[in-house]
Amino acid sequence: MELIFIALGLYALGTCSLLLPARGEILAHRAGSLLAAGASFLVFLAAADYLLGWGQFSLPQAGLIPVASLGQFSLAADLWSGFFLALTGLSGTAVSIYALGYAAHYQGQRLSLLTGLWNLFILSMVLVLIAGDGFTFLVAWEVMALASFMLVYHENEKKATVQAAYQYMVMTHLGTAAIMASFYLLGSASESLAFADLAKNGLSENLRHVAFAFAFIGFALKSGLMPLHVWLPNAHPAAPSHVSALMSGVMLKVAVYGFGRFVFQFLGAEVFAYGLIVMLVGLVSAFLGVLYATMEKDIKRILAYSSVENMGIIFTAFGAGMLLFSLGQTMLSLVAFGAVLVHSFSHSIMKSLMFMSAGAVMHATGTKNIEQLGALLKKMPWTGAFTLVGCMALSSLPFTSGILGEWLTLQSLMSLADSAGTQGLRLLVLVGFILMGLTGALALGCFVRYFGVAFLGRRRSGAVLNAHEATCSMKIGMGLEAAFIVFLGLFPGELISAAMHALGTDFGSLRGSVWGVFWLRSMTDMAVYSPVLLLILAAVLLSVLVLPLMGAKAFAQRDITWNCGTLPTRRQQYTATGLSKPLRRAFTSILRPRRERIFLTKEHAYFGRRLEYRLSLPEHFERLLYQPAEHLLVRLADGLRVVQQGSVRLYIGYTMLAMVLVLIWGWAK
Repeated sequence: MELIFIALGLYALGTCSLLLPARGEILAHRAGSLLAAGASFLVFLAAADYLLGWGQFSLPQAGLIPVASLGQFSLAADLWSGFFLALTGLSGTAVSIYALGYAAHYQGQRLSLLTGLWNLFILSMVLVLIAGDGFTFLVAWEVMALASFMLVYHENEKKATVQAAYQYMVMTHLGTAAIMASFYLLGSASESLAFADLAKNGLSENLRHVAFAFAFIGFALKSGLMPLHVWLPNAHPAAPSHVSALMSGVMLKVAVYGFGRFVFQFLGAEVFAYGLIVMLVGLVSAFLGVLYATMEKDIKRILAYSSVENMGIIFTAFGAGMLLFSLGQTMLSLVAFGAVLVHSFSHSIMKSLMFMSAGAVMHATGTKNIEQLGALLKKMPWTGAFTLVGCMALSSLPFTSGILGEWLTLQSLMSLADSAGTQGLRLLVLVGFILMGLTGALALGCFVRYFGVAFLGRRRSGAVLNAHEATCSMKIGMGLEAAFIVFLGLFPGELISAAMHALGTDFGSLRGSVWGVFWLRSMTDMAVYSPVLLLILAAVLLSVLVLPLMGAKAFAQRDITWNCGTLPTRRQQYTATGLSKPLRRAFTSILRPRRERIFLTKEHAYFGRRLEYRLSLPEHFERLLYQPAEHLLVRLADGLRVVQQGSVRLYIGYTMLAMVLVLIWGWAK
């Protein structure tokens, strides 16, 4: 674990860049970004070595391995934290290299502060993952929340950014309060807040239910699960793109780590109701998340809602695993828990890539509205190629890592259907399976729309005219993530191996190899996904289709598309709004879109008024849940003004009354 200590020191050194004067901010930024990239790479090496036994460290079978302690603070690592350290290190390395070029355009806008907070943000996430007790966990968690808030708040000259940052701050502290309450409930029945002692807690059944409720609410809020997701579609577009990449790619997975720590170590996964709640919330989040993503026009909001969808898939698998475990199907539950880890890793690299791509597009065109883009593939071929890989992965297409987690999640649901003891549970799993299939289809449509509108066709506005390719460091960062997506899609063996080891088991009947991923679907059946064999089959089919066209008789003729006797123009292309219209009409009862028709002033004395149509999708959870709660709190605050008279004597009287009540209560006890 020496590499972890070196990495922590490098992060701390990189954080010091925020103290440097403004005149040397570009040098501070370059040094800080390189320190963050180097430290993250060391974290990845240490975690991979720990999980796969590449070097001198032997693979521990179970239990926390103490790393260090200082007073009340203690650091420890185990297989579960090791897996999340690996994804943190990998994405941290790629995105920090990307930030070297991308964040440079913030020169003159507190660049050294941005780079210092960037290092602090990654440092805090690593500390959360290696915390050995509840106190250290909560302190590191709060540092992570404050650092991410300051990063979201960086462009505070924009009103929307300020609103999004403070909304994020309020929501994340509500989640922290819930997690803290769960820790304190567990600590009240334990010798200390050390994880080893919390695992031996003697909490009663009723209090255990309360502790689970607090923990799930806190981590679900940080994960962006519906209906606790309202901060996510606003915070991600407001933050700089490299910050959004790690917030979505890594920070959301830190919440998965924390929830897994509570379930596996502190509370247990044997309660049927726990798994049912987690799976249902996951299914709703997955379906509604991708549905809203398909309707959005803002690039970063599309990706933000896609994160809601993918976190829903992860928690669906988590809930399915908990249900299988509660039904006594321990071996089959490993399939679901393996899906949690595999999809967490895959989503980390997919979403980091896509937010980096979004930043490159915004940097090149000055807009994040896909209705104003088009034909970017000619202007930005490298970025377009990397974006295509990310879109394919998020659509769960073969030969990418995106299919692995969803494949295992579907296998988990089939296993649960086979093992269900009641018809009601089988029916529920069937509905869940259908929702997962519909979610996958919607995701494919969403990212066909995303890539097609933004990168293909003809330009839709003048914003594309001056578009340029990303800088070298930005391309390297995106290329690293794209390469991992393709490599893991073709050769998933090492990722499957790491996930199984992180769950404290060996392959046995569940195994992965470079030739395919084999998983039990039931105790007597096995399902197979073999990317290499599929690639060979695809190559054969492609050759059969292409070779006949390469002969002398093959020809291609180009002509203008028939357009009722007129030449087609750019304005006659399908828009993003037009492409999503069939789905919007099909799910009108859920989306409830708002349409406005605006009559503009006459532009000419002999022609009529110009019309403008606007379409918006209101956030119904915010309207139905959060706004009434906000209004209630405001009314309560207004009511409390009655006791605020500005009189010192009156306030002293309140204090005396409180003291008397405390004395009476103590005497009564």
